[in-house]
Amino acid sequence: MVVLFVSPNYEQKGELPKGGVSVYIRRVSGALKELGHTPIILSSGTKDMHYWENDIEIFFVHCPSLNLKINEFSMLADIFYSSFIINRKISELISTRQIDIIQFSSIRSWSLFYYGKVPAIMRLSSYDKLYYKDFPNKETAYARAFLQRLGARRCTTVFAPSNVNANAFAKDIHRNVSVIESPFWNECSEYDDSVYQNKLMEKKYVLFFGRLTVAKGILVIAEILEQFLQSNPEYSFVCCGIEQRGYKENLVRVLKNGAGKHKDRFVYMKALPNTLLYPIVKRADFVICPSLIENFSNACMEAMYFERVVIGTDGASYEQLIDDGKSGLLCTPGDAKSLLCKMNQAAAMSETQKAEMGKKARMRIDRLAPEVMVKKLVRLYQYVIDYTS
Repeated sequence: MVVLFVSPNYEQKGELPKGGVSVYIRRVSGALKELGHTPIILSSGTKDMHYWENDIEIFFVHCPSLNLKINEFSMLADIFYSSFIINRKISELISTRQIDIIQFSSIRSWSLFYYGKVPAIMRLSSYDKLYYKDFPNKETAYARAFLQRLGARRCTTVFAPSNVNANAFAKDIHRNVSVIESPFWNECSEYDDSVYQNKLMEKKYVLFFGRLTVAKGILVIAEILEQFLQSNPEYSFVCCGIEQRGYKENLVRVLKNGAGKHKDRFVYMKALPNTLLYPIVKRADFVICPSLIENFSNACMEAMYFERVVIGTDGASYEQLIDDGKSGLLCTPGDAKSLLCKMNQAAAMSETQKAEMGKKARMRIDRLAPEVMVKKLVRLYQYVIDYTS
C-alpha cells in the first residue's frame, strides 16, 4: 500500500521536529515501512525539494506568503493559496506514480482544494476551535476551525487520536470521527547525557518539556511556581522547549518571574534532540503537563515510557492515558491551585510509590506499540480504499 502523508511543518533534513504532528508522521511512516508499505511525505518549505531519508521519499513545496496586511483575511487567503499549490503537487504525484490513499493533516486545511480520485482521509491533528488561546484572538481560531470543517468534506473519513478532539469535531461536522491513538516507540538507540551532566547533575527537579504556549498551561505554572519552590526547597524547576511566537509576553520570562525569589532554581533550555532530551526526562522526579487542551501528548507518552510520574489535566485528553492515582495524576485544566496540590502530592510520594506508578505508566504506553496501533490505521486505510473503489 502506498500512503501519501500531506502536512505542513514537517522538519527538513537535520532539523529538530517542529511539533507533535511532525513526530507522529515520522513514527507512523517508519512503522508503515517496517510493515512492508510505502509511505511518501509531502510538506511545505522555503523552496522546492525532493530527497530520500531512511528509505522514505520526501517532497517539500514552496508555498510563499501572499504578504497581505496581517489580519484574519490574510491568514485565510494564505491557507487557500497554499492549499491550491499543495494540491497541484498532489495531482502531479498521482499522475506519475501509484498512490492508494492520501492522509491529510487538519492543520492549515490543505484538503480544501483536493478533488482527486485517490481516496483521502483527514487526521485531526488539532481542532483549532479548542485551541483558541494559542491564537492572537478567538476570531482567528474560529476561522481556521471553519476551514478545517470545510476540508473534512473533501475526505472520505476523519479520525483523531483523542476522544476530546474527536467528539468536538464530530458534533460540529455531524459525522462520526474515529479514534485511533498515536503509536509510540523509542527511536533512540543511544543517549547523550552531556546536557544533563552540565546543567542538572545532582539536582532534584520537576520537568516541563514541549512547546511553551498558553494552551500548554505555561501561565498556570507561573502562577504557582514560587509557592511550590518555597514549600519544596529541595526541588528545581526545569523547562525545555521552544517558546510560542506572537504572544504579548515572553513566556520564558513569565515563568522565571513566576519563580519569584527562587529564580536561581529555575532552569530553561531550548528544544533538544531526543538523544539529549531523554536523559533529562529519565532523571526527572516528576513531569508536569498542565495543558488547557491537548490532542494526544507526545511529552506525556515519552515521560510515561520512562516510568516518570506525570501530572496531566483531566478532560484535556490526558485522562485517556492516565488513570488518576494509579498510572499518574490528573489536575483540573486552568486551575493553578489544583496543579499545585498535585505537584505537592507527587513531591510527597515515596520512591517506592513513584516507582510503582511509573511501572503502570509504562504498561499503558506499551499498549501503543506500532504493531498494534499502526495495524489499526492500516485497517482503516483498507476499509476506505474498499469503500471508495
